Amino acid sequence: MKVKIFALLLVVGLIFTSCAKTVQKQNVIYTTIYPVYSIAKFIAGDKIEVERIVKGAAEPHSFEPQTQDIAKMIDAKAVLYLGIIDEWAKKASEGGNENVFKVSEGIVFVDDDPHVWTSPKNAIVIAQNIKNALIAIDEQNKGVYERNYDEFVDKMQKLDYKMKAEKTNFKRSDFVIAHPSFGYLAREYNLNQISVTGQEEVEEPSPKLVSDIINFIKDKNIKHILYDRTENENIIRPIIEATGVQKIEIYGMGAVPSDIEEKDNFITLMEKNIDNIIKALK
Repeated sequence: MKVKIFALLLVVGLIFTSCAKTVQKQNVIYTTIYPVYSIAKFIAGDKIEVERIVKGAAEPHSFEPQTQDIAKMIDAKAVLYLGIIDEWAKKASEGGNENVFKVSEGIVFVDDDPHVWTSPKNAIVIAQNIKNALIAIDEQNKGVYERNYDEFVDKMQKLDYKMKAEKTNFKRSDFVIAHPSFGYLAREYNLNQISVTGQEEVEEPSPKLVSDIINFIKDKNIKHILYDRTENENIIRPIIEATGVQKIEIYGMGAVPSDIEEKDNFITLMEKNIDNIIKALK
């Protein structure tokens, strides 16, 4: 009799544990890359757990999800992805997850450039799509998501205002950058982004391109070059040595070093980006 009771309790315990895990899974949303993750985390607050697939130093341009990554997304309450750079996230819907949201809806991609998040105005559109997605899967916390979204919008609008206000103090409209992460921001404020590499960071610049950039820097009397430390510094070293330009750190947010992620988020990194771009243009 004792054996039967023990067996029954064991079965009940396993069922309870299984149900608890299912509930836990149902309250997790998966995102793809850092910008989507960080914005979603801000808007979700403590109401939904937010995870991401592309972590650490993984190169988002060439990332391929593993079987376990797809399984996580299929089991998640929802999946949020950007587009172009992370189309593989659609596999979650093919696997049966009906809550797969493209958070760049309403943004026009230009020349297959995925870096739409580096524009404050585009970041607001992404945040709005994330807010709507969270409300769609968790309407009871609609008020929380709307308040957090409004706070996010306020911070991005302040950055937009800052760029417009500082523009009268710019000595130039050109900025040189290692990787072309800020094309949308450049278009938004009528600036000219000169990049050393192409969209694929593994692309090595040709000797002619490096020579052209060196001559451009000298002709335009440019004092700074923008550089993300997750990129290969050897690519810009010949330019620095030939021109004496000063390197300024910027955050493309395709990949974010762990020490930065511990103390910063999308909003604080965008604030630093705007400040450093302003510095490069003065």
